[in-house]
Amino acid sequence: MRRLTLTLSFAAAVCAAAQAAPATPDRPAVQSWTLRARIVATGMRRAFGVRQVGRFHSGGPFVSNPEFLLQTQPGKVLDPQRVLVAVEQNFGATPGNPAHAPGAVLSIDPTAATDDHALAIPAVLAPGRPAEGGAVQLYSVQARTQLNRLHNAGARTADFAGVSGPRYLSINNAFGRPWVANAPFGLRGAGSESVLDPDGAPLANAPSDDAGGVFAGAMNLRTSRPRAVRTGWFAQWLNRQDSGQLTPGAIDKGALGTAFLGSSPDGSGFAVFAVVTGDGAVVQVHVQDGVDGLAPRGTVDVGGDDPGVIGTAFQWVPDRTLYVADARRDRIAVLELGDDTRHFTLRRTRHLQSPWFQHPVDLAPCVPEIANPRFASHTTLAGGSDLYVVNRGDGSVLRVAQDGTVVARAVVTWPDGREVGADRLHAIAVSADAQRLWLIAERDAGSVLIEVAGFDAGGAFVARGQVAAAQARPQETVEEGARLFTANLTLGAGPGTRFNATSCVACHPGPGGASAGEEHFARRIARLDAVSGRAAPGAAELAPRHVMAGSVMRAEPLPRGANVVSLRMPLTLVAAGRLDEIPDAVIEAQAVSKGDGIKGRVHYVTAGDGAQRVGRYGWKADTARLDDIVTRALANEMGVVRTAAGEDGTVRALAAYLHGLSTARPPTVAAVSAQARGRAAP
Repeated sequence: MRRLTLTLSFAAAVCAAAQAAPATPDRPAVQSWTLRARIVATGMRRAFGVRQVGRFHSGGPFVSNPEFLLQTQPGKVLDPQRVLVAVEQNFGATPGNPAHAPGAVLSIDPTAATDDHALAIPAVLAPGRPAEGGAVQLYSVQARTQLNRLHNAGARTADFAGVSGPRYLSINNAFGRPWVANAPFGLRGAGSESVLDPDGAPLANAPSDDAGGVFAGAMNLRTSRPRAVRTGWFAQWLNRQDSGQLTPGAIDKGALGTAFLGSSPDGSGFAVFAVVTGDGAVVQVHVQDGVDGLAPRGTVDVGGDDPGVIGTAFQWVPDRTLYVADARRDRIAVLELGDDTRHFTLRRTRHLQSPWFQHPVDLAPCVPEIANPRFASHTTLAGGSDLYVVNRGDGSVLRVAQDGTVVARAVVTWPDGREVGADRLHAIAVSADAQRLWLIAERDAGSVLIEVAGFDAGGAFVARGQVAAAQARPQETVEEGARLFTANLTLGAGPGTRFNATSCVACHPGPGGASAGEEHFARRIARLDAVSGRAAPGAAELAPRHVMAGSVMRAEPLPRGANVVSLRMPLTLVAAGRLDEIPDAVIEAQAVSKGDGIKGRVHYVTAGDGAQRVGRYGWKADTARLDDIVTRALANEMGVVRTAAGEDGTVRALAAYLHGLSTARPPTVAAVSAQARGRAAP
């Protein structure tokens, strides 16, 4: 085996000077960067999908099972910091099924590669016998010891391995295991989707006797469904009824992409994954009930040449959406999903298109969902996340908003500064902290794993300063408060002012001030440690959506250090001011158990006047008075700095207006003015 060792430069974290990719009549200008790669590992042939392991949530098998938990410890094969790579190579192992393609999933520690040493993958590996001092391990391989029959001898797919021609990886970090999309017979033969245990073998104690841990071709189609939600194995067994498939579909062609969709809408709690096949169809695999269709053949155009992978990512909030790369058509298919309480259904398909798409072969969330215990997976978008899109056609990576707007573009280069170029990038993965990207690239007739920095319109990720600005507004009256509620308070704010909206009414349009529109949602962010699962102290904050660039309002990207994003709906303002009138003693009394075992804990906070009070407003009741929450809302939501005692009276006027809201819809300025003057509104 040829061992390739390269002198590395950790310029993965450094971008060249910004340059706007020139506009043409066909495509708009976009901020463009150069990302110099760090080579992590060499020596692979036909590597495809890549994914960081990530942290498994409590409640799932990896935390509740001590034997499984052991494999997630530092240095072990499923250490959360390690990266899994799907390779169509057996690394010296005798194939368990000679009729199927070889394949393996490697576990690689990217931190073990240095500026002077890229990890060299040996030609021969075996489970439990790592290379490079433990930095390279074999997780799963197409071998007799890891066939489905090991734990599922009666399964129809007993002779299938968990990995065979593996193409794509998605991990159920919420409550499950790694899943692998395979093409054991190439692009045009039947594909398979497998669930792997920590030992690399297909799922033991599988919910499906028919499939065990491997779903293949048309061998494991759905045959039954639950009548209703039941608990206990006996009740669930009696709860089944024959149904056949709910939507026709099968893994008829090679499985080239997969993404975790969460638990089934049937209420069973079992995982469901989407699988994209070599004929451009999308199917769904229920780990107990088997395969149903989701989107028809031709949803994406695969063509006759094997694309290797088809990028797939899932958005769970605010609406369930599956993004699928459609490389031959230079677009991304957007599948809007619903359900019928039994399985997922396709509501409609639309497309993201841009002249900057140049054979977009793979995609990944810019901020993976790592916090939610029902949807955590590195193929799932955190709230409001953009998408990274890999262009095989020109060797670039795009950062794309969910509406298809290209936020920024980066050209990837080798450590020596030469561009990677066209037809060399295959797949992408994003780190749990949303700071690093891993790419599979072709070099010297082999595959290499490279690392570059995450990026946005501002370039490679570095800390950003925050600038606050103020805007004066006079008078302390209810009438003035009503006017201020609809006024553009951010107008004229200085450069750098960050805000969600320019007025109160923009996010609280009614009725009652509440809104279910995503454009009104606030983004609360945090930084979660990818290994411990704990939030960094003081890291939780609001992430405004806009920033003033000179006198122009621009969209503000998520802070680079954030890897948890929660979308918060604006609440009703009706009677919000009445909370100020409730005595502390009443709230304290409600915290005491009434003999039913239910009790609470009063949150005492320091109010704006320095006194200790019971919290009533804000995140976990962290604000005591209406004046204080108005002050915080002005600063956090509109970038307007005021104090309750400020001479301009803005806070007092808005608080006075909110105190008077007692109807289902906030009064208009005219109504409040009429009330203040003692006459009926027109």
